[in-house]
Order: sequence, then structure tokens, then C-alpha cells
Amino acid sequence: MKSPPYLQVHYDPEQSLISSHWLRVVDSAEYRQALVNICQQLYKSNALAWLVDFSRMTSPTMRDQNWTIELLSHSLPHTKLRKLALVLPDDLFLEVVVEKVSYSLMSMSNIKVQIGHFTDPLTAQQWLAASYDPCEGLFRYAS
Repeated sequence: MKSPPYLQVHYDPEQSLISSHWLRVVDSAEYRQALVNICQQLYKSNALAWLVDFSRMTSPTMRDQNWTIELLSHSLPHTKLRKLALVLPDDLFLEVVVEKVSYSLMSMSNIKVQIGHFTDPLTAQQWLAASYDPCEGLFRYAS
């Protein structure tokens, strides 16, 4: 998949990892198109892990937040994704948005993805590589 000029996407088949790194602030159309493309890549690659680096992003609009929840709630159950690591800048508004989206996704019974929030990509990548066992971490007591 060719990445647009505002987003760098890389798939590592050895680690079963898709990495997406936002390179600049984007408008709504760019944001949505990129997320649709990444969801398609998650499905096609059977990736188990996804690292999203938001360190150069700002908070999406409320409309884009709701759209994101809708898209991911319909897309993620059709993938093999087990872990999602989000790298965030020191931006309280973006942190609140990511918490809202994460909470919404975690509350849906058809989504079995562990979500971690991080301040740097290296720590996020280490967490993703630690284990892909869906019975570990947040879901170890889930039935």
C-alpha cells in the first residue's frame, strides 16, 4: 500500500505489525481516507498488532471521533488484530479523545483488542512485541 504524503504506513510480516505514523495535521477527508486504507490493510495482512503514532496530530473533530468509533467497531472484528498501541503527544485534548474512542471500542463485546497508550514509539513497540496472546493483559479474565 502506497502511503499518502501525510501518513507513513509500514507492514512488518515477521512481527505481524502495521505501523502508522501521522506526519502532519490533516483535514477530515485525509484523516478518514487514511483510516479506511489502514483498516483494509489490517484485514488483508492479518496483522496481529498496530502501532499508531499520533505525536504530530491534533484532536479530530467530534464528527470524526464518532466516525472513527463507527469505522473501527465495524472493521476490527473482521481482522486478526489483538494489540493496538497508541503513541500520543503531550496534548490533553487528544488524550481525552483517544480515551473516549478506546473506551467505546473496549466496551463493545465483539472487539477483543488490548489497547495501550504510550508517550514514545519504542515503549509502544516493546509492549506490542511482548506477546500476542489474547488471554494476556486486559483480557486475561474475560470469558
